[in-house]
This record gives sequence, C-alpha cells and structure tokens, in this order.
Amino acid sequence: MSKNSFFLIILLAAIWMILRESLSAMTALTGIIVGGCCVYLARRIIPLEKIEGASIFRLFIYLFFLLGQIYLGGIATIRLILFGADVEIVKIRTKIQNSLLKTVLVNSITLVPGSIALDLDEDIITVLWLTKKTEGPPDPEKADAVLKDKLERMLLKAQK
Repeated sequence: MSKNSFFLIILLAAIWMILRESLSAMTALTGIIVGGCCVYLARRIIPLEKIEGASIFRLFIYLFFLLGQIYLGGIATIRLILFGADVEIVKIRTKIQNSLLKTVLVNSITLVPGSIALDLDEDIITVLWLTKKTEGPPDPEKADAVLKDKLERMLLKAQK
C-alpha cells in the first residue's frame, strides 16, 4: 500500500466520522474499513496511473467547475423555456488534442442543461442545443462561445 493510499484511507475515515457525528473507536474502525474498500475499488476501476496527458489535479478542480456550470446552465435553460426557445444543431471545433479530455468535454456539454452532444468526429462536435428564438440561421461562433468556451479552457489547462 502506498503512502498516498494510506493518507486517503485516513481522510475517508475522518470524513466518515464527521458524517456519523461520532468519535468512537467502532466508528473509526468502520471508517477505516469502508475507506480501505473504497480506495481498493477505486484503484481497480479507475486506474489513474494509466491516464496519460492529463493533470489529475486539474481534472479534480474541473469537477467543481463543471458543477457550477451545470447549475448556471439550468437557470439559463429555465429562462429560455419560459421566454421561448429554438432548437438548433450546430457543429463546433475543439482545440483539445487528448482523446480522454475530448471525451470529458463532450460529456460535459451533455451534462450542462440545454445542450446534448450528438457526435464527436476528430475535432468536430455536433451539438443539439436550446437558443433564443431568432430569425435566421444559427451563428456557429456564438454556439462555440456558449457551449464549450469555458469548459474547453479549463480542460486545456488540464492537458499536459
């Protein structure tokens, strides 16, 4: 067992004790067992050492950024629905080279309310999204900025 795994188990046990609101030895032992099982399963299911070309720390930060974007996207989607919305299919290009990070971007676009990624072909992402009612064809530059700009910038920072 590595030093990192040991500290992670202790951290998970401490979180377990806080959530249980108990400092008893039995709670600590249970937290260590549950934490150990979680670390073991996570190492088996998510082989972090095999993820190449991406910063794990930046991806961890990206998770919290994405949660904020999901929340803000939900508010924007509610406004669109209440005041009228059109559905458009647009193609946007990504600058991300890492295939793992491209997949994360496509899934992130789908997680943010009001947009669904339909296809990823090389650097082109096809997206179905809600937009304000307009007269005329969709603006690809606006779609690019709204759908992926912030998400892509964060993921480009995670790319090594």
